[in-house]
Amino acid sequence: MLNQKETIIPIGELPEKMPSGLQTLYTFDAFGHDGKQLTEANLKKLLKKIRHSQDISIFLCPNSDIETAIEEEYMNLEINDDWISFCYVIHDTYPDSYFCCCFDPDYLDSDEESPMIPGDGQSIILKKYTMHDPELAANCIEYYARTRQLYPGMAWLKVE
Repeated sequence: MLNQKETIIPIGELPEKMPSGLQTLYTFDAFGHDGKQLTEANLKKLLKKIRHSQDISIFLCPNSDIETAIEEEYMNLEINDDWISFCYVIHDTYPDSYFCCCFDPDYLDSDEESPMIPGDGQSIILKKYTMHDPELAANCIEYYARTRQLYPGMAWLKVE
């Protein structure tokens, strides 16, 4: 995106507890493979991997067709060598697209590349779109999986 507008969405009101139930979501790797429906058991495994900062490259999509999902809405999570990056993306291929992601305030004015090697082996993730708090990352991913909304317990960077 050219001439990106960045806005910080501040921390909101924390929910008393994590919501229950799951939204209908499918998991895909960086190449659109797997396409499995997310279950409580799979979510539990994913959250454990996040909390232990294990390498992860996954898309969570409300559509079972990755091509359609990428055009509509998805959450992408990348963890590599204790670096964490995740973004909620809306209408990725349209002019009105935007994304909301975790961010490192120390790098907001920088285009410095992180050392992360994402699942596709070639994308570049800027340091400003990273974090190092696996527990907060797990909460964000679980909240999305249960509500399809951004976790209010974290500030998000919205990029339009």
